[in-house]
Amino acid sequence: MRGEFVKRVLIVAYYFPPVAASGAMRPLGFSCNLMESGWHPHVLTTTPECVYPHHQVDQKLGERVPASIEVTRVPYRDRLQQLLRCRDVLRGIIRQPRLPNESRHDPVVPSSPVVTVSHSTLKDFILDWAFAFPDRQCGWYSPAVRKLKAVSKSEYPDVVLATGGPWTNFFVGHALANYFQCPLVLDYRDPWNCNPYYSFGSKILTGKSRAAEARLCRAAVHVIANTEELRARLVEEYGEIRGRCTWIPNGFNRDVMSLKDAPETSLAIGLTSNGYELCHFGTVYGKRTPRVLLQAMWELFQAGNLKAETIRLRFVGGWDTTDQECEHYAVLLEKQGLLRRQPPVSHSACLREMQRSSVLLVLQPDSPLQVPAKIYEYVATGRPLLLIGGEGATANLVARHALGISTPNQIDQIKRLLSDLAAGRQRLVPPDPARVNQFEYRSLTRELATVLDAAHGTK
Repeated sequence: MRGEFVKRVLIVAYYFPPVAASGAMRPLGFSCNLMESGWHPHVLTTTPECVYPHHQVDQKLGERVPASIEVTRVPYRDRLQQLLRCRDVLRGIIRQPRLPNESRHDPVVPSSPVVTVSHSTLKDFILDWAFAFPDRQCGWYSPAVRKLKAVSKSEYPDVVLATGGPWTNFFVGHALANYFQCPLVLDYRDPWNCNPYYSFGSKILTGKSRAAEARLCRAAVHVIANTEELRARLVEEYGEIRGRCTWIPNGFNRDVMSLKDAPETSLAIGLTSNGYELCHFGTVYGKRTPRVLLQAMWELFQAGNLKAETIRLRFVGGWDTTDQECEHYAVLLEKQGLLRRQPPVSHSACLREMQRSSVLLVLQPDSPLQVPAKIYEYVATGRPLLLIGGEGATANLVARHALGISTPNQIDQIKRLLSDLAAGRQRLVPPDPARVNQFEYRSLTRELATVLDAAHGTK
């Protein structure tokens, strides 16, 4: 239903509430505020049970999506999971029990290492090509495009905004923008091919992925990055987008988050009788691991320079790291009361716990172009941040807006900082409320609306 003065924007967002993924917060924040700038959002997403990888579903978060936002949820089947299930069924059918003498006397022929590696590489290439390009969410592409092509002409969007990752969103957005003959705007929440968390084992697929990104950037009338560092990298990689590539940071929606106003004053948080509790909310996984921090804590404790009464750690959320050293140190620290781990809680409960924390811990090593979306919810609480990862976009953000303290992910540097905090030589200062308010989505959405208005003018 096209209003007389309201333009329509189709937002392609694989992650969207009630899925409590960090990637759902940016499209939610924009969607909640676009009407104020004359844009009616229509969100295209999948259903919570189809989301890959699995994420917690928070119905209270879903209830915060305004009724005025049109949301189309398109389910799909993960083709790779279907294939694996079929394989398991077939194996069960054809597998026959061996006779006792067969299991003992069959000759064992050693396989050639070269052949094994070659076969494995070929298998991985075929699986990635068929089921994981450009990412594991690729199975959503055809159902999503087919569903939206069925809308009536009165529902056609004026602009398509695709937010990634997953990068399948960009492919969906490109196909639909071509079908509706309207401009395409790409919104990068993360780096794509220069992302340390994104890679293919095959040089062919790596080249194919880079070519796809270049093609999509050329097709877009505007490209948005969520950090200045990523914007610069995109312009460096794809020079033709220099004049049509800007950056809009992630943020927070105070109304949606039900947060109290930021503190009126910025009082330094020093060491109290209860000490510092450094609180981390969200999943620990992959390269985002606290191993170095935990090792630094343990070495300080062993040297007699750290007690639970001065500094301790708290992790609320998934613990999905496979780093055995990390787990080893975690167990040691738990036994001494220096660390506690708690399971995930609902998004609303998580926000309340953030506000009650004295210091919020951010883990962002080896990611120079990325800022974790969770950090903006941290900022919204008005609590000071302690960042492990003293280089790149996240460290620049913390320093630029005086949001807290950062240190490189190095044992000696972390030990020095913790020792200074414990001895009172360093204090953590909550950010200025004026700086905090810069990240409200109401303000950021006005910047997005300016981009959409310009894109619409190219039709």
